Amino acid sequence: MSFVSFMQENYHLFVELNEHAGVVPWFDTLMIFCANNLIFCWPILMLMAWGLPANWRRRALSPASEVLIQERRSAVLWTAIACLVAYAINLTVEQFINEPRPFVSHHVHLLVAHAADGSFPSDHTAWSFAVVGMLALSLFSWLKLAPASNLTGKGRILGLTPKFFAVLLLVALAMACIIGIARVFVGVHYPGDIVGGAVSGLCASALVTALRRWLHNPTERVLSFVQRIRLA
Repeated sequence: MSFVSFMQENYHLFVELNEHAGVVPWFDTLMIFCANNLIFCWPILMLMAWGLPANWRRRALSPASEVLIQERRSAVLWTAIACLVAYAINLTVEQFINEPRPFVSHHVHLLVAHAADGSFPSDHTAWSFAVVGMLALSLFSWLKLAPASNLTGKGRILGLTPKFFAVLLLVALAMACIIGIARVFVGVHYPGDIVGGAVSGLCASALVTALRRWLHNPTERVLSFVQRIRLA
């Protein structure tokens, strides 16, 4: 596919989504929320992965469960780093690709106010898929540490089972996709911007995962500090 053909298809897909904006008021409100505010639900998801602080538990966990929960908390810290890396990747890409927002170049159904800055790639989508990527890549190590047959009672209540991880990942993936689609629906991004943002986020999560052994010592220091202030 040539560049011209790609841009035409990109605009065609944008029109197919955006043409439904402004038709159903309640759906517009929902999509505006998803485009602008759903991203603020990521901290809630990260708190679920973080787990309960030790002083909130009625009894101590087994050594195996403690190792698992520390692994999860490390992944939460790495996710924050992955989001920063994804944003840095986007800023670098923007230095070479200056794509105007859809509402700058075309007549669109614009549902939200937005600055007329660069459109490619999408920051919201990059941050979202950085979270998805870190959860997906961390899932493999969690599965090794938490076989379902060894987690009963308290472990299941805390959500230390592989099933919990899988559900968390699916919820994160659904949120990321919805955010991306909503950004196109409200008229501030092309579908290509969403794909670009997703690639940025996934690349950032892969890079951070590859650097995990270099992040081990600072991660341990942060976790030790958090334990001292009773947040872990």
